Amino acid sequence: MIAFLTLLYCGLVWLIFIKLKLLPWNRGSQFGVVAIGISGIVALLVAMNLYQPYSKDVRVYDLVVEIVPRVTGRVIDVPVEGGAQVEKGAVLYRVDPRPFEYEVNRLRADLIEARANRELTKAEYERNQQARRTGAVSQSDVDAAQARYEALVGSVGSLEAQLDQAEWDLEEATVYAPSKGVVTNLTLRPGQVASKMVARPLMTFVSTEAPKLVATFPPNALRHIRVGDVAEIALDRHPGKILKARVATLVDISAEGQLAPSGDIPDWTEIAPTSRFAIRFELEEESSGFELPGGAGGAAAIYTEKGKPIRIVRKIVIRMSTWLNYFF
Repeated sequence: MIAFLTLLYCGLVWLIFIKLKLLPWNRGSQFGVVAIGISGIVALLVAMNLYQPYSKDVRVYDLVVEIVPRVTGRVIDVPVEGGAQVEKGAVLYRVDPRPFEYEVNRLRADLIEARANRELTKAEYERNQQARRTGAVSQSDVDAAQARYEALVGSVGSLEAQLDQAEWDLEEATVYAPSKGVVTNLTLRPGQVASKMVARPLMTFVSTEAPKLVATFPPNALRHIRVGDVAEIALDRHPGKILKARVATLVDISAEGQLAPSGDIPDWTEIAPTSRFAIRFELEEESSGFELPGGAGGAAAIYTEKGKPIRIVRKIVIRMSTWLNYFF
């Protein structure tokens, strides 16, 4: 950018002093041209960095979901293909459901029997209560009937909970895509055993529904940036194109400002690196049709409410950046 501004200024000087000869070209004018040029370019750079900050550290981020088995079993089907786009709800893989079906059927049968026994015991308990009023049975008989009834009530509740768990396990035998996205590095094949261990995901699912555009800026660039400010983005993926956007979120903290809970006293002997702060953008509707693959990089310019007259220079700079993407 400095080279561009210098060439622009030199062209203006040549036009005024050499081509059109509007002013004399002598030692005094030469000194003035150099002094004005240096001070003017420095002032312009400072103003642009403060009011129209620019970043070459733009990145597209996608959410990544590790697909971890919730049940243990043998994989019998993997209908998804690695790298292929899938819709939300598409089947990623299936575990053999038969063991879970057997457990559900067994628990349903046990629950039917337990509920029937509960009703019979309840009727017996109620009869003993009636008989106790006439003295036909002792209080110990009533208490024993009540204990059997309460035990069966607890047994029915336990079986209902076990059945809920078994039905949930049966549902989890088939795993679906959590959103629109792509499965990467797919090595899962039928015959492998899926084990419900958090440390052993079976596949990595990349959600492509809502990619996030994030750029990082130095601390001095954040002074005048506000949510809603207009921005322009030049992605390497789209040479010659400018994406219209707005500032959606300003993350006003960096990793260097974090103090995690610890039993150690912070060590301040090392000089911390210069922090950069993240800003997330939302594309305007006119730019929403652009493909945003995860990991794509580029440059971004933010136009704050201050220094509007010099926006044109920043707009020229970012357009030069996007045209250079054809070559680099």
